[in-house]
Amino acid sequence: MKLAIVLVIVVAIFALTFADSSPPLVGANKCTWGPGYWCASKENAVECGTLKHCETEVWNKASKLL
Repeated sequence: MKLAIVLVIVVAIFALTFADSSPPLVGANKCTWGPGYWCASKENAVECGTLKHCETEVWNKASKLL
């Protein structure tokens, strides 16, 4: 009987330890969505660390087309 209780406790601890170890879902981080997200706003660009890219490669080129 004691062995069964110990076994249940060990299994419970094991289950709780590895319950949150699943990898994050693909695309959960919006900064992995690419330039369409990064450069949609200055706030997004700052959040993703892509402000310079958006300024030089997207926004400045778009303004030259107008």
